[in-house]
Amino acid sequence: MALESKSLLIALLVVLGWAGSSQAQYYSITGGGGQAQIGDGLLLPIQPTTISGSPAGTMTMFPPLLIPPNPNPAKALVQQTAGADPKKMTVAPGAFYKKAAPLILGVALNNPAVFQVKTNIEFSGPAPAFGTVNFSAGGRTGGLTTTIVGVPGAASIRYSGSVAQFGGPSRTQVLPATVIQLWGHADTITAPCKHPALGGSTANPNDVGCIAVMVEAFPMTLALAGAAIASPAETTPGGFVMTKGVRAVSATLMGLIAMSAVAGMTAPISNMATTEGFPFTTGMITISQPAAKGSAEVFTLTGMDSRVAGVGTISLVAGGLSDRVSSGPNANRSWARYTLPEPGAVLGAAAALAMLAFCHGLVRRRAR
Repeated sequence: MALESKSLLIALLVVLGWAGSSQAQYYSITGGGGQAQIGDGLLLPIQPTTISGSPAGTMTMFPPLLIPPNPNPAKALVQQTAGADPKKMTVAPGAFYKKAAPLILGVALNNPAVFQVKTNIEFSGPAPAFGTVNFSAGGRTGGLTTTIVGVPGAASIRYSGSVAQFGGPSRTQVLPATVIQLWGHADTITAPCKHPALGGSTANPNDVGCIAVMVEAFPMTLALAGAAIASPAETTPGGFVMTKGVRAVSATLMGLIAMSAVAGMTAPISNMATTEGFPFTTGMITISQPAAKGSAEVFTLTGMDSRVAGVGTISLVAGGLSDRVSSGPNANRSWARYTLPEPGAVLGAAAALAMLAFCHGLVRRRAR
């Protein structure tokens, strides 16, 4: 068979393949986004939690989702096939995306050992390293109701409330543009405070002890929340305090460092984290970390699926459990929400037409 004939046959088979898969439809993500949270206080991307110190997102109350749909329409895509609800979703890598930006947040109301956190992170989910992600009925493996022990040993996550067990694994890429900084302090000190070197009272023990150590954090490039059940725990490279040393500080009620002055040096401090992650679900998860500093962390989150024939909004929740050398254990969670309008056949039609044009070109060459 001549080369042109082989090429024509291949092209025709591809076109027929597109025709055979015409029931697969593409949906542009027009709303929703992603968000994660470490413990009580640190949302990523960072944003303030409530003044009362309550968790930012519990039950069906999602926090503002600051990782928005990708502005590139070719990436903010979901494919769904024909069939009964809940329809399987195939999500393109990087469907949610946020550029790196330096952000500072006071977390003193929610974390008894940290004044403030500085981040500068680029987020992309699903992580490009894993390609497309599938959410489907039965995609959240394990029993209908299942409890999994995490790190440390007394911590756990419990899945329930989803008859279809709709969901599945999906991790987020996390790329810090600069080192993440956590300003830690003694558990006995509370914000606001001002060290006497910065104008505080020498008679106030809280002011005298208003000293912070800047701990550098080096996270993994892939967030663990959203990993498949039974995925092994992973450990970060850790972080060290070296040149920054111990600093006398003035901290606001929220923990923001208004002023600081070097008060001495310290040996390197590690804050390595060992974390285990778990998949997304439209059902309910209860994440329990009894050994968290200050008080036990127990969070209950619920997703939902309001799609009808693939159109509508689907909200998924996931969790993780971690243990850090300096700041201790935490219960972590993640949210993802997809708003899907009526499907657009533009991409499929464009590909099919391009292939037909290729076939037409081959036929013309053979006719010469």
